[in-house]
Amino acid sequence: MDNLNAVIDYGSQNLKLGIFNQDKKSVYFSKKKINISLEESLNTLIRDAEINLSTHIDNIIVLYDSANYHSLDISIKKVFDQSTSIKPVYDNLIEEAHFLISQNNFKDKIIHLVIKNIFVDENKKLDKIIGDIKINSLILEIKFICLKKTLIDDIKNTFKKNNLNVLNIFCSSYIKSISYKKKSRSNNPLIFLDVGYERTSSLVFNNGIFEFFKSIPLGGNHISKDIAKVLNISFEYSEDLKIKFNKLENEMYLYKDKLKEKNLISEISEKNLSTQLLRQIIEARVNEIIDLVFLKSNIIKSLNFMSKPVLIVTGGGSKFLINNYKLKINKVISEIITYDENDSLVCEVGLDYFKSKESFLLKTKKKSKKSGFFERFFNLFSK
Repeated sequence: MDNLNAVIDYGSQNLKLGIFNQDKKSVYFSKKKINISLEESLNTLIRDAEINLSTHIDNIIVLYDSANYHSLDISIKKVFDQSTSIKPVYDNLIEEAHFLISQNNFKDKIIHLVIKNIFVDENKKLDKIIGDIKINSLILEIKFICLKKTLIDDIKNTFKKNNLNVLNIFCSSYIKSISYKKKSRSNNPLIFLDVGYERTSSLVFNNGIFEFFKSIPLGGNHISKDIAKVLNISFEYSEDLKIKFNKLENEMYLYKDKLKEKNLISEISEKNLSTQLLRQIIEARVNEIIDLVFLKSNIIKSLNFMSKPVLIVTGGGSKFLINNYKLKINKVISEIITYDENDSLVCEVGLDYFKSKESFLLKTKKKSKKSGFFERFFNLFSK
């Protein structure tokens, strides 16, 4: 399948597979719920695609989200005895930063390497490297997004059992935020909240710079569990009730069936349930999630936003943030926008990122020799 690109979004509940040609045009898309096991569901998904396309799928790009992601920041500086061309020292400094994080964070693997700021000659800021200018000093501020190596190995081994070679694993929350940021015309700071089934991630961009990332093991599933426990109803009905209540809050009506329209208020009253209590349950859990993933980090104060941020919500659980709930975050944001995330979109943005210059920063590290200049340097002085 040399002329096609395959991307899988590996979620906690579903697998989404997108196949694209060399022009990045979609030629196939499929979605499958993870039932008995990931391996079995993956096998069915891939075999169906191969039959449909009459080709064999060998390589795959995997998009994955987890509460186990974390970020690290580093500022690294080089001063030169004489004016030096920026391009080679820029690449070498990235290599050195990559090496330092890898060696001192040996249980984790770097998934994303993001250049936040570039300063030359002490205080001159560059947006990007254009041309091979001469410099006397270079400072790079870099953010790394990392994931446990054991978890990555488990994912790769599962795909390997289905004869799939994983080319790259990317954080889907991050690549979705990058995609939206490129399309956004807002000059305000951007806060991304990706609410999944059992995980929520927050990402902050201030003045176009990626400043903050955090992921926690709480998501939409926990809201359903709270509703089931407090109202003493089944989890299945609490999930259904949560979705219906969301529609009601957006001034929509529920069609019980194709023949009869029934208002949710009537349905809840018949079951002796309280709409006020239901609202309080949802508000309490959503506020807790936002507190843990964002507000308690004091990121708003530390970044000193010049204007109120725009909140962009994505993921399956994002619907609960567009309602008229009493949320703490409403006081610090200018507006809430829901990211138009159709099933195939995440695969498309995954391929775009795979072919991006930022992605290339890590690809070159994988291809570099094990004993490069900086590794020999550190090995020498560590003896």
